[in-house]
Amino acid sequence: MINGVSFSKLQAGIATIVVAGCLAAAWIYTRRQPLPSPPQTANPQTSNPQNAYADAGVCADCHADKAAGYQKTGMARSFARVLPENAPKFGKPLHHKPSDSYFAMIARDGKLYQRRWQVGFDGKETNVDEKQADFVVGSGNHSLTYLHFTSRGALQVLPLSWYSEKGGYWDMSPGYDQPDYPGSVRPVHYECMSCHNAYPKIPQPLESIASAEMIFAQPLPQGIDCQRCHGPGQRHVDLASAGGKPEQIRAAIVNPKRLEPDRELEVCLQCHMETTSLNLPHSIRRFDRAPFSYVPGQPLGDFSVEFDRTGGMKDRFEIAHGAYRLRQSQCYLKTAGKLRCTTCHDPHDIPRGPGATARYNGVCATCHADMLQRAAASGPHAAGADCVSCHMPKRRTDDVVHVVMTDHWIQRHKPSGNLLAPKTEVIEPATEYQTVVVPYYPAPLASTPENALYTAVAQVRDRRNLKEGLPQLAGLVERYHPGQAGFYAELGQGYRAANDLPKAIPYFEEAARREPTAFRLVQLGNALMENRQLAQAEEVLRRAVGLVPDEPSGWATLGWVLWQQDKGAEARADLERAVVLDPDVPEVHNNLANVAWGMGDQAAAEQQFREALRIQPGIADWRLNLARVLATRGEIPEARFQFEQAIRLKPDSAEARLDYGRLLADQSEFAAAIRQLETAVRLQPDLWRAHFELGMALGRSGNPTAAAEQMKIAANGSDPQVRAEAADVLRRLRR
Repeated sequence: MINGVSFSKLQAGIATIVVAGCLAAAWIYTRRQPLPSPPQTANPQTSNPQNAYADAGVCADCHADKAAGYQKTGMARSFARVLPENAPKFGKPLHHKPSDSYFAMIARDGKLYQRRWQVGFDGKETNVDEKQADFVVGSGNHSLTYLHFTSRGALQVLPLSWYSEKGGYWDMSPGYDQPDYPGSVRPVHYECMSCHNAYPKIPQPLESIASAEMIFAQPLPQGIDCQRCHGPGQRHVDLASAGGKPEQIRAAIVNPKRLEPDRELEVCLQCHMETTSLNLPHSIRRFDRAPFSYVPGQPLGDFSVEFDRTGGMKDRFEIAHGAYRLRQSQCYLKTAGKLRCTTCHDPHDIPRGPGATARYNGVCATCHADMLQRAAASGPHAAGADCVSCHMPKRRTDDVVHVVMTDHWIQRHKPSGNLLAPKTEVIEPATEYQTVVVPYYPAPLASTPENALYTAVAQVRDRRNLKEGLPQLAGLVERYHPGQAGFYAELGQGYRAANDLPKAIPYFEEAARREPTAFRLVQLGNALMENRQLAQAEEVLRRAVGLVPDEPSGWATLGWVLWQQDKGAEARADLERAVVLDPDVPEVHNNLANVAWGMGDQAAAEQQFREALRIQPGIADWRLNLARVLATRGEIPEARFQFEQAIRLKPDSAEARLDYGRLLADQSEFAAAIRQLETAVRLQPDLWRAHFELGMALGRSGNPTAAAEQMKIAANGSDPQVRAEAADVLRRLRR
């Protein structure tokens, strides 16, 4: 048995190549599942037709000057439909060395497309992916990232972005400068949209229940509008249009200047206070709030709880750090809330050029006039010096390395070093930070059972503090029995991450009982499958697909469960249905390929492995799967190419080196085979098959002594099949 699947179902046609080693322990449909969401209640202000969101274009009818100034700001231009004639000029194709991929932007028939391809073993184009660029996120002040709108109503991030630095250039989108970048299928989450655009409409019932896929209804708004700061405006418009009393008209809209200081600041904090873009989590939306339900004037803490690392982010500087860094400044701390974003920034009119310098310096002088006069007289500061360039210098961000931003941490001395020096994008490993996650905002976080639960959730989400967080969250759940399914699902995910499925499953069951949605049932089905409770998993997943027949994740997971129960025809049919519903999920193609291969359909297996790699070519294990199929089918030149690509992407893959070494030995290239096999046993000393194959290669190359040493190791290993084969070889050698 391999991962619960009989070896005979996965055995290849020749003895040296086996299509089995890359199968996941269980099919986990992760790309479509965001962090578990709770049942969500509609916000009364947005659900009340008398106070709904209005067409923002009508604001200019009465506020023409404000609207005209605002349209020039980056916020107003933060999201837009792509117009090819307005796209930055694209030159020759960009070659991305880490992934060995080429990219181009192509205008055709009034539309803009982003194209990606690689060069195959024969020198021809392969893994070609071309998608229409439908929307662009970003104002162009710093960058433009292009998005594709799918037939299912989801938004996907395209790999190539434009950056304004150095006069403008094209490079990889944030998070994509990696060998295994996520293709062109990374979804735009509701959290992303909530800060990069006006509130979009999302289909019912997604607004009131948890869902696996982020769907947006057309037409999408284009840019952050007035109502993100002023709240829903329909009642305000109606009263003004009907000639209502001035006090009624004013009361029907939020004016941030009339809010108490904390509420005014939170209008900005909702998007500019992200503690980190790394997996922390930086924020948890409360489980009784819908994705786009925050309204200015409400306490932000009623919508979400923000979290930080113990000791803060220190000198890490990120693109959304404006308010986070400002809140560390002595200027902010010592003014007791008087210094706010709007002290310096008028959101309706963002100055640029020399006028901006004079304006911001003037703000500094309102508090520091005497200090500036004394400093100028003593020498350190010349008259009219630029305060901001020294005390709030521009720096290159750590998470979007092609962007330079103003650091809003007002410091006494300018940090040393070259703050604009180029940086290499670094993706933090999941194990990099494992310690206590601390509440950041509201500060202080009120001592309530609900807040204690959210703080415990923050420990287990993203696996940051499982050791302390799991017993903490479990104790609180058992003590308070919260009503929201999200708490139980988070605890289940935590135990699952800790490989304690027996403890995880009851919490997934409770989450599905409290919130009987397809999303929760698929979560439960995954856990049951991983725990080898296949019949129970099948029953749960059949309920899921019955509830939402057009959701691909349920069919994909059900298909993989059926395959593990030797129900090949049904498994293949369900996986094929998932592919039809959403052909953009590479994991489903990979699993469908494994099923086809196990059923003896080599041609279909090869086709599906190729499709998985066409969508996301940087996954080493999928390269290995394809290489094994090709080797079995006698397509040796390309098999070698795919083995080498798998090893390039994942140099520490002992399995890839083992199988490539076996292929090289079959081609009588013993020196190269021995190098691969020696690396395999060094990487994984208990990979007994590698010791056996190394012994065979050494023996065939004329080194019987070294061969016997490896056979002895294999004969003493824990793999019974390898042990028997090695013992037989040793017996024959002794004759």
